[in-house]
Amino acid sequence: RAARSTVTAITVALGAIAAVPALAQTATYAPFQGPVRAFPNHAFRGTLVVTSLADATIDGNKLLLAPAFKLYNPQNMAVRPNTMLDQNLTVNYVIEKSTGRVHAAWILNSQEVAIKRASADKGFWASLFN
Repeated sequence: RAARSTVTAITVALGAIAAVPALAQTATYAPFQGPVRAFPNHAFRGTLVVTSLADATIDGNKLLLAPAFKLYNPQNMAVRPNTMLDQNLTVNYVIEKSTGRVHAAWILNSQEVAIKRASADKGFWASLFN
């Protein structure tokens, strides 16, 4: 009985260790590095207003949210988009090139707002060829 429980414990531990690299490869995140996070190079700046669970506006342009949309607060913790309905949020955001939907957005703190970043004023189709 002791040998069986030991084998089970080792199997569970190895399964958990094997899952960690897979999570690291698929995650979209901006690591917290002091007062300013490191954002993806292709992230744009804009004013996000979540209007429902499926749509939002960015700088007045209506966009759909991706099914796996992630919204991060200034402490880099994921928050539910429905808790931020109808609020003007200054964000850096990433759009899925294949669907044109908003994939992730990070609500900025005052230090991050001070750092200049491009906005997506060229439109979705122009960003496909960057």
